[in-house]
Parts: sequence; C-alpha cells; structure tokens
Amino acid sequence: MKRFSTFLLLSTAFSVPTIAQNYKQDFEKLSTSGDTTKQRVLLAKWEKAKPNDAELYIAYFNYYVSKSKTEVVTINHTANGSNALKAGKNGDPAGYTSEVGYKKEPLNKGFKYINTGISKFPNRLDMRFGKIYMLGENYNYTNLTKELVSAINYGSTIDNKWKWSDNKALEKPEQFMLNAVQEYVAQIYNVGKSQADNIKLISETVLKYYPKHVESLSDLGLAYTLKEDTENALKTFLKANAIAPKDYIVLNNIANIYAKKGDDEHAVMYYEQTLKYGDQEAKDLASAEIKRINSKKPVPKATMPKPATAKTSAEKATNSKPTTAKTVSKTKTDTDKSNSSKSTAAKNTKKPTSKMPSKN
Repeated sequence: MKRFSTFLLLSTAFSVPTIAQNYKQDFEKLSTSGDTTKQRVLLAKWEKAKPNDAELYIAYFNYYVSKSKTEVVTINHTANGSNALKAGKNGDPAGYTSEVGYKKEPLNKGFKYINTGISKFPNRLDMRFGKIYMLGENYNYTNLTKELVSAINYGSTIDNKWKWSDNKALEKPEQFMLNAVQEYVAQIYNVGKSQADNIKLISETVLKYYPKHVESLSDLGLAYTLKEDTENALKTFLKANAIAPKDYIVLNNIANIYAKKGDDEHAVMYYEQTLKYGDQEAKDLASAEIKRINSKKPVPKATMPKPATAKTSAEKATNSKPTTAKTVSKTKTDTDKSNSSKSTAAKNTKKPTSKMPSKN
C-alpha cells in the first residue's frame, strides 16, 4: 500500500497520465477535511473531465448541502448562572443545544444538481433518497411525498432493478425500497394529522403494485384514523389482518378502533390477540388497554407498523443521505423551512445518518 501511494504522488508530481484520477475518492477526502475551497476546484475539474459521471451530481449536491448548513451552539447555564455543567449520560455536557438549519439559496443549487442527476440516471435510488432525505430535513413533506410516489411508480417500470453508488445493483431492491418508504411514512406520521393525506397517497401508491403489502395497508388505516374516518380505518386494518393474522401491530390498531367505537367486546378480543402474538412491549400495552377499557379511560393513539427488516433498511438508508445532514426535530407544517432550527436534544435515531452514495 505504501508503494502504491508513493507512485501516485510521483505520478501527480511529474504529470504522468498513467493512472486515472478518482474524483469521487478525492472529493470524499476533501469533504472530511472540510476544505470547501478545494472541493469547488475539484468539482470544476471533475465536471470538465467527466461531465456525465453520475457521482459528480451527488458530489455537487453534497457540496451545496454543506454550504447551506448553519449551526448555532448554545450552552444553557446552571440555575445559579455558573458556566459549569454536569456530564450527561454519555459523557456529553448537560445544557448543550445545537440548532441546525439550511440556507435556502445554496440548498436550492444542490437540489438543481440532484434533479439533473435523477433525470439522467433515473434508476439511481441513492440520488432519489438523498433528495427525499433533505426534503424531510427541511420539513417539506409535500414534496417529500411527491418524490416517494415518483420513485414507487418508476420502480414498477424497471421491475425495481435499482442501482446504488457507482451504478452497482442493489441486493433485494424491492424489499429495500419498500422498507425505506415505510420509514419515511413513519417519519411524517409523527408530524400529526396534517400528514394524513400524504400518508394516504403514499400507501395507496404502494398498494397499487403490492396489494397485499401489510405495512402499507396498516399505514392506510392510520391515515384514515388521523382523518377520523373510523369505518374505513377498520375495514383497512381488517384487510391487513386477513393477510397477516398474527401481526400484533395490526391487531392492536383494530382493538383501538373498536374501543373508539365503544365496542368493548371486540376491543378486548383483539387486545387479547395482541397479548398472544406481540412482543413484551406490545403485551404490556395490550394488558394496560384491557384495564383501561374497564376503567373507561381515553383511547390511545394508533401504533405505527414496523418494517420487517427495519435495522437492515436503516443501515442501508444511511448511505442515501448527504454527507452533512445530521439531525432534525419535527414540526407540524409543510412549508419549506430552510432557515429553521433544530435541537440535538430531539435527535431521531431512526433517521439515516449522513453519507450519500456508498452502499455496503
């Protein structure tokens, strides 16, 4: 390895064109160092040498995401005004707040590059998910939904033969895409009732191609629940239950709907099924709900379905994000809040981490 590195240095020094420059690796190194000036020079050189390189558009996107990022760090003092702070559970100082946002204009340039990349390479799912992720970071859930729907529809035209970084084919691309879609639905579900129509549109699009996809049926039921349409919610959950009778999340949501309708008998019946098939957390919740019915306490919110392989999907989805994006706290609006702030105290650990192109 040392000999190879030395040879590369000599080749550069004497301008010997025997080894092609790896622009992608060079850009990643500069991104790690944070040298944006050298990044810009490299991008211009890269664009001149290989204008049709898919990785170039991803690099430009990451560059402008980095340029757009703003961060304000605040130290919350102790009650007596002292600067001294106690260490947190993980050794982090208590009272530390980092507010992250994105300036509109640099970010819009990034979106222009990734849009061009997607138009040139429509089967590159990493580009699509990178864009979708940043739309979520900026609370633009309307366009996030449009991009997800577009990806699902396009996937059907190519039999989900998606490519990832360096144009490499994804393993189990259909499963990966569906799990990633489910994670984004979970994200916007947490925003609240304002997202009911977006969840409904995404779920119905998936079901158009995969009518027995239990997670999407459950999502659709949740959308109806948010819209307070209990009749359609119940019909949808029961349809999911007919396909997957042991899915305890579906069972729990059916029980919740019956409880809302005042049908205690059926509610208890489905909570008991949840007790039978659920994990420990689900069993504890179901047991508590049976007690709640007896004491007539308010009905809880519906439960989001979990992807079949959430961990695997989350690990892969980390590579569909721009290098600089880290944390968001959720808000309940669809407007583009490019200048808004976020707190590290509200980190969503389920969110993909930060690097866009590489697939492990």
